[in-house]
Amino acid sequence: MQDLVFIGLDIGGANLKAVKLHYSGGKIIIDDYVRTYNPVWIRGAKSIKDGLREIKEKFNPRCRQYYVAATMTAELSDVFKTKSEGVNYIVGAVEEVFSDSLFNYYVTVDKTLVSAREAQEQPLNVAAANWAASAWYLENNLSKIGYKDAVFIDIGSTTTTIIPLISGKAVVRGKSDPEKLVVGELVYTGVLRANVASIVDKVPYKGYFARVSFERFALTGDVHLVLNLIRREDYTTETADGRDTSLENAMARLSRVPCADPNMLNEEEVKEMARYIYEAQIFRVFEALMQIRSWMASMGLRLDDFVAVVAGLGKYMAEEAARRAGFREVIDIDKLLLAPISSVFPAYATALMVYDRIVSAQV
Repeated sequence: MQDLVFIGLDIGGANLKAVKLHYSGGKIIIDDYVRTYNPVWIRGAKSIKDGLREIKEKFNPRCRQYYVAATMTAELSDVFKTKSEGVNYIVGAVEEVFSDSLFNYYVTVDKTLVSAREAQEQPLNVAAANWAASAWYLENNLSKIGYKDAVFIDIGSTTTTIIPLISGKAVVRGKSDPEKLVVGELVYTGVLRANVASIVDKVPYKGYFARVSFERFALTGDVHLVLNLIRREDYTTETADGRDTSLENAMARLSRVPCADPNMLNEEEVKEMARYIYEAQIFRVFEALMQIRSWMASMGLRLDDFVAVVAGLGKYMAEEAARRAGFREVIDIDKLLLAPISSVFPAYATALMVYDRIVSAQV
């Protein structure tokens, strides 16, 4: 079989993620990957198309025949009146930018691939389906490292995705975002973008608790940076005050949460405040995991047999929440991937979905 390139896209409202796979000589390798910050609500819908063009230029697939598969969550952005409008725009953008590909596919919530026409005819079937790409990959690969019962936890910059796998199959109760928010499979908290005031209503302040302002004074990126959980280069989103991501500025932003300022709080006080906020954030994920464990227990499953598989920019946070929820063994997805690309995992899984479809059909 000739050399082929497979591109997987995860088109989010805050980040564009892409993975390029190269198939040659019967082997598939990761050729390149990218994660770029693209706040659609600020830059507008056109930024999706511009971002895709930049990815195409970087990957330069024209030298070989190539396929594209895309999954998306950007349709939820309020630049679109409805999710259907968002899906139709995003599909149109992919079709325009990658018009010279052999074919463009779209991931559905049923873990299948469909054409652009099918995606636009049933837009809610492809809306917010990046979890389904992850589920497809885990169903097809988790057993290769000797596991069949697991709970997958992917914490990114904005949200947390949780997928239960029972006997090697993803068993989810929700397919859409609202359904997943109800059943604990989606938690709107992440490493960088959450407003601190959405996590806590008070913080420790000089031996007391001070109620917090609801203003967007600080984000979770500031919390994780101050606690040395992320590097400055990981803090890729805009900050609450528009200043840079230095430690000094992060501490200043956090000091404003209880309506103080850097002159009123020393560094140790700000760190303790950050620690409290981080613990509250961990509890959000822990609570969702307990909801899912309770559901699994109600089916008579032996929970000690389940492992936690963690991924994403916040996989350290996922591991901590998993251990508190009772998981004895926690596996980094990079062990399964054999490459440090967990921060773009759905894009990687999406690329493998189209690779599997094309190559399996020809072998």
